[in-house]
Amino acid sequence: MGNAISWIQGSDLPPSVVLVPPLLERERKGRSRFTKSSYDRQFARPQLELLFGDYLGPDLRSILHFAPPDDPRINVTAKLGLPRGIGLGTGQSGTEAAGPAVGSMTLRFEPDPRHPYSFVDVKAGAAGAAGNLATMRACMIDAGSGLAAFAQLPLAPGSKQGALLQGQNLRLGARYTSPALSAGAVMSPSQALLHDAWVVGRVGGLVWGASTRPSLALGPLFSEPAPDTDPRSPIQRAVDACLSRASYGIAYSPGAQSATEHGRFTAALELVEERQLSVAFLYHMALQRNVHNPFEGSGEMRRGDVVGITNYVDIGFQMVSDMQSAQGSVLRFGASWQANKNVMLKARAGLDGVSAAAVFRSWWQPAFTAGLAASYDLRTGQPRFGATAAIESYRHLRQVIGWWQVYERSHEGNKMAGARLTQRHVASKEDAAYHEGKGLLVPLSEVDNPLILGQVAPAEADLL
Repeated sequence: MGNAISWIQGSDLPPSVVLVPPLLERERKGRSRFTKSSYDRQFARPQLELLFGDYLGPDLRSILHFAPPDDPRINVTAKLGLPRGIGLGTGQSGTEAAGPAVGSMTLRFEPDPRHPYSFVDVKAGAAGAAGNLATMRACMIDAGSGLAAFAQLPLAPGSKQGALLQGQNLRLGARYTSPALSAGAVMSPSQALLHDAWVVGRVGGLVWGASTRPSLALGPLFSEPAPDTDPRSPIQRAVDACLSRASYGIAYSPGAQSATEHGRFTAALELVEERQLSVAFLYHMALQRNVHNPFEGSGEMRRGDVVGITNYVDIGFQMVSDMQSAQGSVLRFGASWQANKNVMLKARAGLDGVSAAAVFRSWWQPAFTAGLAASYDLRTGQPRFGATAAIESYRHLRQVIGWWQVYERSHEGNKMAGARLTQRHVASKEDAAYHEGKGLLVPLSEVDNPLILGQVAPAEADLL
């Protein structure tokens, strides 16, 4: 081994390398996951939402994520969209009218950037059905003990005094979380109302969980006697109320031993409130292909040391059967292919229609992402088109999201742009053979190893 390193360091010729680009698509909702039920983030839910949703919708969206370089504790996210996008009607004239514009802005403060899951934020937007102008959230988690507390306080319009804090709608939550178990609940103290409760566990690659959203009024339940027509005890009535709104799920991902070490595929089965049965399958591949585009390696390509590039391919399937009506069933397939650090293609097909999107990203500072989508609605026979434009001022790609590993660039790498942003690893004999046409297209298991990629995750990232 030492001789090999000395030979590499002493040789005038650079070693052959395989390019490892950063992941183009990231899910930011995971930063606030400890203010929500752990159940909602299991069973491949976030990954399927990302695969089937982002960039594929027939709407017009713009996103701005700004992280000031002078203060790593603050970041701002703003969104603006036209939900209905642009449609070309069959038998109709011209362009279909777009829906009302919607927008929101979130200001987030992280006291310690090394622990991004403890934060305070304010999200403001157009008045919704509840009349809320904004919502304030706060979360504090201790990775050592696994204990966390969080709060959500709506800000609603008042009659004469403008906006008033709605203390009666305050929600408080508490949870215990570890790499193997998570349990918690969310309540409204002023109303003595139980909104949500869950328990999730992990045993090797097997994840199981149960959740209930009973909106259960605890005060009247335990203080008032049961009606004469109801022979059940107060405890039994509470249990029945929780079971009537309960969901159960189980998922298997071989090779997944923690939240940051996931297997290549995930198979999930979920029963939602005894009304829906969901079956999902998600397959993630990191594949190597030969390099044909001279721009993928910039100047490095012209030296002939780059023999391959890593591609990311994700394939997902989901079947949701309505146990009360066959008309409510949903079947959809989805796939995405990231060819390099700048280009990604996505497609989705289902009982309602098909859609495809092309996404392009520049890794300048700030980074710019543009996505164009086309879809065809099988129910109306109408094609639709959508577009997404996003600007991101980033500091680090450090966040561990789902089972997609996002590497962290070095301090020097954060100052670079273009091709030098892409990591490289020394090519093996198999890599060189593949470059010469003698090898097979095989998955590279090392590509998802956070140690090899130099990925540094917060201490809380491994918690359920």
